[in-house]
Amino acid sequence: MLALAEAQQRILSGIEPLPAEPCPLEAAGGRFLREELTASLNLPPFDNSAMDGYAVRSVDLACATADRPVGLRCLGTAAAGGPWEGSVIQGTCVRLFTGSALPVGADAVVMQEDTRLDPSQPDRVWFQEPVRPREHLRLRGEDVRSGEVVGRPGERLTAGRLALLGACGHATVRVGRQPRLALVATGTELRAAGEPLLPGQVYESNRAALAAIACRVGALPRLFPIVKDEPAETRAALDRAFADCDLVVSTGGVSVGGMDFVKSALVGMQGELAFWRVA
Repeated sequence: MLALAEAQQRILSGIEPLPAEPCPLEAAGGRFLREELTASLNLPPFDNSAMDGYAVRSVDLACATADRPVGLRCLGTAAAGGPWEGSVIQGTCVRLFTGSALPVGADAVVMQEDTRLDPSQPDRVWFQEPVRPREHLRLRGEDVRSGEVVGRPGERLTAGRLALLGACGHATVRVGRQPRLALVATGTELRAAGEPLLPGQVYESNRAALAAIACRVGALPRLFPIVKDEPAETRAALDRAFADCDLVVSTGGVSVGGMDFVKSALVGMQGELAFWRVA
């Protein structure tokens, strides 16, 4: 008998990759990439806030304490997608939110939880401690640099990888075509689940299990009708399966019994018998 590892190697050595095809990013989960992809921009594309808070010049808060807070005049608000057009100058700050672009002149963000407002001075914000330069910032290109490889051929596309490709502006990717897998169950004693059983019959269950495995690895399973133990019917079923699909997995009919016809049908189709028994 042939060792399992050797049988697997013989199968893999005879496989040729299927053609590549374009696929929308939202439909590419679990598919296998067939091209190298690079980032066309930096991620983040601009310095932005990691918190809801205030953009400040860190030097303005160098002496801030709880006993002697520093008040800065708030110039306005910068929302995500709507950058502040002015500059943060000495003694000022800008209200911003997570994802807001950092205004010119600012070099740090203070979380809103670390500030205090005075209703009598609505345009001032009070800060009670210093802030380090670049604190609470997501800097331009710190995650991905423009030109960096973000996808490689042969890589299986996960949800995280798809999110990265989308953030880099890729709407379509080239992936390998999913192999069409024919599942053929043989045996006169077999009945499809849900059908009434006659004496001596059992329900066929291998196709459902194999279909689940096929889906898990990225194939497209197709269940063919159950085949009776008859030479002509076995040959006809295999002919249809090979004509319609890229590969065929059959169950039953390959032993040495007088009613096992799959092996002889394959030989009659001029197929190469790479191995038969596996330990």
